[in-house]
Amino acid sequence: MTEFVKVVEEQIAVKTLGALGDRPTVVMLHEGLGSITQWRDLPDKIHDATGLPVVVYDRSGYGRSSSRNSQYGPQFMHREASETLPVLLQELHVSKPILFGHSDGGTIALIAAASSEVEPLAVATIAAHIFVESAVIDGVQAAVARRNLIVEGMSRHHADPDSTFDRWADIWLNPKFTAFDIRGLLSKIKCPLLVLQGDRDEYATEEMVHGVTREVPHAVGTFIPECGHLAHRDQPTFLVEEFVKFLDENRFLIET
Repeated sequence: MTEFVKVVEEQIAVKTLGALGDRPTVVMLHEGLGSITQWRDLPDKIHDATGLPVVVYDRSGYGRSSSRNSQYGPQFMHREASETLPVLLQELHVSKPILFGHSDGGTIALIAAASSEVEPLAVATIAAHIFVESAVIDGVQAAVARRNLIVEGMSRHHADPDSTFDRWADIWLNPKFTAFDIRGLLSKIKCPLLVLQGDRDEYATEEMVHGVTREVPHAVGTFIPECGHLAHRDQPTFLVEEFVKFLDENRFLIET
């Protein structure tokens, strides 16, 4: 079901699958232009395949969640990881989160795992950004060139698609944001870590995976075949199978 949870003066839209309680819970963090509904049926597939409860939410200014800010600052992903996410988990009484993040959501999951604010049991990322490389700039510029078409599609999922798109594009193309780099935090991640990326990702090079596995020796890096940035659209079956295998190998499915 979908409900609204008050977090840091925001009304955050949250969808839960299964009963929340004192057990591992998959918490899904969407991409920079994503939302609950844009995951398609991936949350249901993960819930069905793992038997674990799943939490999906719209970040502030996305989907049906409210928004205080029309623009992002350079620390917007750090703030999500250290301020919003911990409070949301506390409000939902999720004490054993398994973070599953895509793109910006994957970056937020990595930052959260490296901090002391959230203690995830494990983290899985798809196409996470660990620094600003030319590939992501090129990808965002290509999206800006198709802005009207993209915004039209987003209107089915977001209350204010124009603001949502512009806030995302503006921060990624802001010269001040080129200094964004979380590689120095990655060695602090001690939990099991799965790093996935499409082999044809239009927003990233292979360094976004290799950079993580160099800093986190226990991390598992995997490239998804014949897959672009939207793995849940291009290769949902592969994605679920890899995630289930990762959870099984780390013994998180024993209770199911």
